[in-house]
Amino acid sequence: MRSFRAILFVFLALILSVPLTVFGASEKTITVGVLASITGPMSFQGNAIVKGFSLALEETSYQVAGRTIKVITEDEVISPAIALTKTQKLVEKDHVDVLVGPVNSAAAPAMRDYIVQQKVPWIVPLAMPENLTLPPLANKYTFRTQAVASQLNFPFAEWLYKNKGYRKMAAIGMDFPAGRDSVAAFKRSFEASKGQIVHEVFTPLNTPDYGPFLSQLKKGDIDAVYAWYAGADSIKFSSQYVDFGLKDKVPLTGFIGLTEEVIMDSVKHLIKGDTVIAAYVPTIDLPENKKFVAAYRAKYNADPALPANNAYDAAKIIIAAINALKGDISDKDKFVAAISRVKLNSARGPIFFDEHGQIVADIYVCVADTKDGKMQNNVIDIIKGARQRLP
Repeated sequence: MRSFRAILFVFLALILSVPLTVFGASEKTITVGVLASITGPMSFQGNAIVKGFSLALEETSYQVAGRTIKVITEDEVISPAIALTKTQKLVEKDHVDVLVGPVNSAAAPAMRDYIVQQKVPWIVPLAMPENLTLPPLANKYTFRTQAVASQLNFPFAEWLYKNKGYRKMAAIGMDFPAGRDSVAAFKRSFEASKGQIVHEVFTPLNTPDYGPFLSQLKKGDIDAVYAWYAGADSIKFSSQYVDFGLKDKVPLTGFIGLTEEVIMDSVKHLIKGDTVIAAYVPTIDLPENKKFVAAYRAKYNADPALPANNAYDAAKIIIAAINALKGDISDKDKFVAAISRVKLNSARGPIFFDEHGQIVADIYVCVADTKDGKMQNNVIDIIKGARQRLP
């Protein structure tokens, strides 16, 4: 009897001495890394991403298919080098199972090779470099919930030519990948419609004075201006566009960054009448969107903007993929395959990924104007199932 008790004691001691990971206790946690611009000129978008992503997980109480979801957030600032360093920290130190980010379009290419080498499932909620989801850079680990330049601007240029009658336009944008890609796509499509881009201007990030650039948009020889701006630069650009006397003479069109909700309180007296193209606005008339807007307002006392929705969708896609695998994401190839197959009825309409990991979604032509005493982006047309265009 004593011998039996001794053996049992030794057996229990051995069990207790074995790391819990052997029995899968730590495997109950799935770790997600979120890389966003929490500080700096893109902090409007970065903090909206964190909020949208958190909201989706809070709806599940951070529990999916019997697994606990842990989120580790890092500030990419606005530096590609820092973004890569933070990515390496999330992968090598925190051992994230999936990465979400970045905001900065210049950071995504800097991160891409490392993430693919490490075989980390990666969902990009905002960065817009066109080639990230085109061959040869496209790969099975990379997905993006943000509509890209060609996806937005090809149909938008066609729409302006057809519906607004614009024939001569100027294009101006931030001198970094998203701005250049967007102006290039808009120009290519507008000229294919037999329109003419008379002036093409790019401005450095954090430009304090747009006067020298705005002076190049000669008055009287263009029907409208297309502009690509976001964050703090968008506020400064819109303000100086008005101060320079162009607002009442040359209609302003462009990317939703000109009028998006994260900066609307700062520009609402400047943007009335601006026509923009958007992958998401809170005024979309869908039941899924009304539910999302209500939840976001209840949590943050504000309307959700494009970055928040993109991040919310990213979280929902991760949740759906985990559920599809019943919580077992140990095989990364199966996990990325599950992500690639997700189809959702999002707040912006039906979404799914194309063969290169780029989101396919409806896009919206909007006009910034007051409705019921509130400045908002009012949907005036819907372009269904927009896809990324090949070069």
